[in-house]
Amino acid sequence: MLKKFKYGGPRRGMRAAVLHKHNEPLVVEEVDVGRPREGEVRLAVRSAGVCHSDLYVLEGATPVPPPVVPGHEAVAEVVEVGPGVSWLQPGDVVVTSFIWPCGRCRNCARGMENLCERFSEVRLKGVLLDGTTRLRLRRTGEELRVFLGGLWAEEAVVPASAVAKLPKPLRDRPEMAMLGCAYLTAYGAVVNSGSVQPGDVVAVVGTGGVGLAAVQVAKAVGAEVIAIGRNPEKLKLAREMGAHAVDVRDGAVEAVRALTGGRGADVVIEAVGSDSTVDLSVEIAAPGGRVVLVGLMPVGKRAPLHVARVVRGGIAVVGSYGARPRVDLPKVVALAEKGVLRPELLARDFYKLDQINEAVEALRSGRSIRPIVLP
Repeated sequence: MLKKFKYGGPRRGMRAAVLHKHNEPLVVEEVDVGRPREGEVRLAVRSAGVCHSDLYVLEGATPVPPPVVPGHEAVAEVVEVGPGVSWLQPGDVVVTSFIWPCGRCRNCARGMENLCERFSEVRLKGVLLDGTTRLRLRRTGEELRVFLGGLWAEEAVVPASAVAKLPKPLRDRPEMAMLGCAYLTAYGAVVNSGSVQPGDVVAVVGTGGVGLAAVQVAKAVGAEVIAIGRNPEKLKLAREMGAHAVDVRDGAVEAVRALTGGRGADVVIEAVGSDSTVDLSVEIAAPGGRVVLVGLMPVGKRAPLHVARVVRGGIAVVGSYGARPRVDLPKVVALAEKGVLRPELLARDFYKLDQINEAVEALRSGRSIRPIVLP
């Protein structure tokens, strides 16, 4: 049961893509959005990405209860700030993070805001940090939940701690929505969890949005990169980014060993989340290497691990959940402003909000790396 709250002002109408039942099409409907409360901002969404994490919500594999508005990475304009927000003002253009640090819990205080304890409590409940939602379905008055922002919509309310300002050169580029999830996740995996250094060999398993973003981040650090996937077009794109490209069906273990003189990769970024790719990641890691698990599996599913190889090879296996919005997202934005990170290479397909189901199918089918919705 959602906590009840008062909107604190007149309701505002807007449209949003609402999931009423798992595995059914989204419906674009009129929704009322409340005013931001303490530490929050209300945003007018300019563009929003479609991510595999959203697909898990649509399918029920990530069990956020419907009715729910998905979408968790966006470029948006601030239209209203809540009490206590002094660093943002209406008119600012921002990119949103899928992680919402509360700034007060033990992990936030220790510099691990990507592992915020309060955020982890509300993440799958479909509510904001205070346990409430700001959305109601206009035709019925029913409360709507949100998945990490509810950004497949014309407007949204999110914690102010989850956004970073965009400089003027990036504000009118809809593909920058990817910075708040795909690239923030890649940065956390490569730089924070992977501790990649110049000259390291980095193998990226998976050539979706996060995987190809990781290729770019690893190249930016100065690593030699091997991209492993099965989609020929995505592997071609990885080559254009400067990576060696390996089709997993052609014997990935042998290929990586051949490219590394038999040693294996210093760091492996697993960006798929399946039994076979987790197993492959351990197999291609060099002795003393590091495997960074990024890809998410459906809630409750577990992958087997080749423990003997991990132990005898002294391989570190670490999980990586995004990065720190207030610390790392501005760094990601700066790299994009310099042209070091290039989301435009991944986000080539654009859809109107009314075409949201087409955008979802484009991602699910593999036709698109990262569809972008333009509310």
